Amino acid sequence: MPAGGPPFIDRSVFNELIARVPTVAGKSYQDLDTIYRDMSRLVVAWLGNLTPSEIRKLYNNLGWEGEANARALHECAKSWLAEYHPELLRDTKG
Repeated sequence: MPAGGPPFIDRSVFNELIARVPTVAGKSYQDLDTIYRDMSRLVVAWLGNLTPSEIRKLYNNLGWEGEANARALHECAKSWLAEYHPELLRDTKG
């Protein structure tokens, strides 16, 4: 299965999708900037704390073709964490 579709992290795509999701109270989400930043932090923590082989395995298990760029994603995320939140890094080799 090709990855296809626009990138979820594209802000306009995110805004369009979150507009379709009501809050528990049935209203529209208001503070989209905070939700978007929370997503970014979660993704960077996840990528920085998984090993490249774990990222590659997930990518392949999803049936996406091609190279996952796992090491590049992992190292970039680790770099961000090291600069801004070193306490969140765990030892990831592989």
